[in-house]
Amino acid sequence: MFMFARPILMISFAAGLASAAFADSLTFSSIDVPGATKTYAIGINASGEIVGGYVDVTGTEHGFLYKSGKFSTIDAPGSSGRTDARGINNFGHIVGDYTESGEDHGFLDIFGHFSSFDASIPGHTLALGINDWGQIVGYDGNTGQGWVRDNRGNFSTIHNPAATTTTNATGINDWGQIVGYYFDGSDHGFLYSRGSFSKIDAPGASATYAFGINDWGLIVGYYNDGTGVYHGFLDQGGSFSTFDVTGASGTFALAINDWGQIVGYYIAAKGVFHGFLAKSIRRDEEDGPLQK
Repeated sequence: MFMFARPILMISFAAGLASAAFADSLTFSSIDVPGATKTYAIGINASGEIVGGYVDVTGTEHGFLYKSGKFSTIDAPGSSGRTDARGINNFGHIVGDYTESGEDHGFLDIFGHFSSFDASIPGHTLALGINDWGQIVGYDGNTGQGWVRDNRGNFSTIHNPAATTTTNATGINDWGQIVGYYFDGSDHGFLYSRGSFSKIDAPGASATYAFGINDWGLIVGYYNDGTGVYHGFLDQGGSFSTFDVTGASGTFALAINDWGQIVGYYIAAKGVFHGFLAKSIRRDEEDGPLQK
């Protein structure tokens, strides 16, 4: 249950950079866990450590950490058939969720030490992002609303007043800015900042999903172009650039770090799912991450 689909780039991007120019500035690398039938890259921190999920040949879903060129499997204690690692902060703390006896629970993994939590009971909790303050965001399937959990374990509901039904909180940066999406007859992305919601709609989209935000306020996600095809986007202060993995039938961007590196997944030939890492050819890694 990956719950998907229903930079900088020197930053010296000028506002309004053409999508074609942006796409041309990216290089894509596939991320595939050895032996997996599907791989999803879901979160990335400033050290380039990537977390996500994969499906093995038996159909079991596992989380993973990709660090220093090596994959490590993440299975939450007590999980029965599904663990997804969804977010990682700059301290290497990982959040995600798992299924046990038909219920979904959030988890926090600090170097192999797991603690589980639920936004409400019974457990239908998805944990989707974490910042360096230990604040975690996610979705509560009982209420259909997003939430933010502080580092003391206290939950607050994230509900977009424009939503007629659900609100999903998917990413949070160190300034406490939250992104996600909501439904009001169609799906729209949102930015929640300083107590106010702003709508995010990619140009020409029939549905938009904001998923990741870095400390520069750069937002990534994906959108449906109205024909059923999904494309990745970067939203820089309301200026949109779109991109696709070459040859993919769908591209889903899920997270962005302070280097402007983007992770997500794409659908290739025969419907196979692969993770991806996108980097800008306009930026040299020796430059280091963007400075605040």
